Amino acid sequence: MATQAERKARTKRQLIDAAKTLFEQYGYDAVSVAQIVKAADVAKGTFYQHYETKIDVLADVARDEGADKFKEALETVRQGASALGMLEHFLKNQCQWFERNEKVAETLIMNALKTVGQEKNLDKNRHSRYFQTALMKLAQQQGEVRDDIDAREMAKVIGGAVVISVLAWAKDPQPNTLYPSVQESLKIFLQGVQIRNGDQDEQ
Repeated sequence: MATQAERKARTKRQLIDAAKTLFEQYGYDAVSVAQIVKAADVAKGTFYQHYETKIDVLADVARDEGADKFKEALETVRQGASALGMLEHFLKNQCQWFERNEKVAETLIMNALKTVGQEKNLDKNRHSRYFQTALMKLAQQQGEVRDDIDAREMAKVIGGAVVISVLAWAKDPQPNTLYPSVQESLKIFLQGVQIRNGDQDEQ
């Protein structure tokens, strides 16, 4: 017999899967909580045992989409691909996702900020901050960035740049302008952490 925790997890999974299908079919704005619970075959009150608002379930749908991509990307880097190259690829895809979903970009960013300080309760496989930390550790192992800086701090700087860029862009969302802003921030960041030939000679 399933435990209460297992039943709760199964119900949440039903809500996420139902929401994902409906969002893909009709778009986020056109889908209601009532439609989600009907598709998930659960009571409406059950939805609010797991989520405060519809944007919260969208955040989980987005994290689900990211989890498999994170795992695949890290494995690709472990097999020899550039960690920094993968970081740029990830950030570009992330910006493109926000541009496709511009109406909820700002709200999703604010939703993600609610989890800051709650790291002990988070699934590390489903949050981009942990993915970026893992990439920075791999970049250190590859000799692409300095190893005297905590990878978590590097990831924090990168994440902060993305947050600020998305929030600024969301005020006047123009096509194909978000990634160039993030890319410029990344360039400034890397100029401070990339190993240069002169640095290697001094070591």
